Amino acid sequence: MTARLGIARTSQLGVAPEMLAMQKSNKGTQHLVNTLGLAAVISASTLWAIAANVASGLFSIGLNPLDLAGASALIATLGLTLLNTLLGRGGTKTISKQQFVLGIVFALFVGADYIAIAKLPVAVAIVLIFNAPTIVVLWTAIANRRFPSPKVMLALVLSVIGVLLVSELRRGDMAQFNSFGILIGLATAAFFAVYTLLSEKVSVEGSTPIEVMQQIFSIASLFWVAYLFTQGMPTQLLEPTNFPKVLYMGIAGNLLPYLLYLWGIQRVQAQRAVIIATIEPVIAAVLAWFWFGQTLTAMQIIGGGLILVAITSLQLTKSKAQN
Repeated sequence: MTARLGIARTSQLGVAPEMLAMQKSNKGTQHLVNTLGLAAVISASTLWAIAANVASGLFSIGLNPLDLAGASALIATLGLTLLNTLLGRGGTKTISKQQFVLGIVFALFVGADYIAIAKLPVAVAIVLIFNAPTIVVLWTAIANRRFPSPKVMLALVLSVIGVLLVSELRRGDMAQFNSFGILIGLATAAFFAVYTLLSEKVSVEGSTPIEVMQQIFSIASLFWVAYLFTQGMPTQLLEPTNFPKVLYMGIAGNLLPYLLYLWGIQRVQAQRAVIIATIEPVIAAVLAWFWFGQTLTAMQIIGGGLILVAITSLQLTKSKAQN
């Protein structure tokens, strides 16, 4: 009897360290996944910030925003098809109704985004577009019938104030705050919010991010092919001085950032991802300071700090919740 008790105690003592080691391993894995998701969304935001400057330059020489949206979507679709052929599981899954809707929403979002960049001052466009986090947080609260946590609300408020400060609206910018501009900017925010929420649902269907994005871009490309067909050949896009930038927009402005964003949403959730994405204007301001020698004002630095605090608080909250 004593021997059996000894064996039992030894067994219990042996199991406890194994369980502790497993729990520590799971915590470490969850934290790594969360960190990688955060890095993916920030990387996507960086690519979007660079692409916005490239797109603005193309629009300044008279390029049609919708022509660029269509061409970049087609380039991204071809790139994703190639990636899926090389890295995918083989075969093509049937496109669901949800993916079809997401593809149409994505096409509308990109079109509205490019029109906003072309028609509005950059500062005004940024402020309007980044109403998306508010929409996502409110919709998530309504759908879950639960008020957002205090830390999520704090992060949302800090990010919104941060975007306002970084954007540095001026009187000249406010003068162009016409009804058309407001409509386009708010439509872009709504489309981005819907795209983010739908992406979170689509991403749990068992497909890889590359497969999901290929299907989304395929639907969007059909939309844009129909549009381009009615407009004729966009010869300005094919000019030697413009085509490299158009190619860049397709790859680094669409394919890579939206693939990273979808992958990040899978790991940090929609409302967190869209708040983290507000770091885009901060990155754009830093790039303008580094590449073009533009000065950063005290208000921009404070706004950037608030956004970074919001992102950090979300990251810490997510890690504690997982632990």
